[in-house]
Amino acid sequence: MNYYEEYRNGHLILPKALMAHFSVLFPSSDDFLVWLYFYDNRDIAPSEIAKKTGKTLKEVNQAITALQNFGSLKVTLLDLSGEVETIFDVSPVFQHLDELLGTTSDLAVENQSENKGQLDDLVSTFEAEMGVISPMQLDELRALLFEDHYELALVKLALREAVLNRKLSLKYIKAILRNWKNEGLTNVQAVENKQSDFQSSKAHTPQQDFYIPMDGPWS
Repeated sequence: MNYYEEYRNGHLILPKALMAHFSVLFPSSDDFLVWLYFYDNRDIAPSEIAKKTGKTLKEVNQAITALQNFGSLKVTLLDLSGEVETIFDVSPVFQHLDELLGTTSDLAVENQSENKGQLDDLVSTFEAEMGVISPMQLDELRALLFEDHYELALVKLALREAVLNRKLSLKYIKAILRNWKNEGLTNVQAVENKQSDFQSSKAHTPQQDFYIPMDGPWS
């Protein structure tokens, strides 16, 4: 198992190799300090890092930008019910370290290739309906597949539902996926079974008699 896989499994102590390749993994020691806080807790707020390190919030945000540009940190913005949540991911450092040491496993290479194929497939499907996908939308699609772990076919089905309802937006599509997830519908078959049961129940609901009062002003 390589460094990246160890990190993803949640039991990685910072390796000595990281220090040996420090200059190619981080833009500066100050930026590394900010990265280290996200390594310990990816949900920590930049303002809290500023307080703990004695830096200004501006300096912390500048470090975050430097880490992003250097490829040491991935920042993803998620729109959750109208509120934007920021996700800080330090794993690119371990991927880069594995590349430097030549320890990327065959399984990791295979998974990366498979993931790229799925993402390319999804982007192609979305662009057929929505036009060219922006970089931010690309990150959102990537998050749906590889962070939220929605099946590719299920995301495509949510896109179809959005098209049918003429509400073609990623926000609406993510709301559909969340609703299905909350109902325990985690694959296409489960959704289609649910929809089939709903249509069947509608067809078998007895129609109520329409009553017209005899003493009304109808004659």
